[in-house]
Amino acid sequence: MNKKVDVEQNIRPRKVTTSQLTLMAVMIAARIVLSFIPSLNFGNLAEIGLGFVGTAFSGILFGPLFALLVSTVTDLITFFISGSGFFFPGFTLSAALGGWIYGWVLWRKPISWKRVFVAVLLVTLIINLGLNSVWIRMMYGRAWAAFMPMRIVKNLISLPINTIILTFLFKSPTIEKLIKKYQF
Repeated sequence: MNKKVDVEQNIRPRKVTTSQLTLMAVMIAARIVLSFIPSLNFGNLAEIGLGFVGTAFSGILFGPLFALLVSTVTDLITFFISGSGFFFPGFTLSAALGGWIYGWVLWRKPISWKRVFVAVLLVTLIINLGLNSVWIRMMYGRAWAAFMPMRIVKNLISLPINTIILTFLFKSPTIEKLIKKYQF
């Protein structure tokens, strides 16, 4: 009987408190601000920026489900605020899944450079090189050979850099205290 209760508790959605909802709103606002920090763009094909930091923080604080939600809302609001380009739902799906991956790998688990590397590697392979490349191919109709080499090089460079940045941030004493205090 106890096992049945445990299974039911894992299936039922968690209730969100007012303070947790407020923290998610603050995280959305912080991520929107991060999205407007200039990034290195290589045409429409590759970009190096700081958005991954907010996504990873959402994942480590809120877990996969709420990080997915926060990432989706952030992507939509950022698009409507920026007013540039046209809306493509594939990138919203990518943002949501990126939040889910960071949450799945990092939430309520001991932080080590290996765990952070796994999270960044999964996002790099599944989202950046996988789904986002498919979206670019669909939107611009370019041949894979025309844009994949640049995307592969960019991601080979950003994989260790993003891992180092996130490991440094998550292992800093101040951030560790904040994570322990505010983690759902």
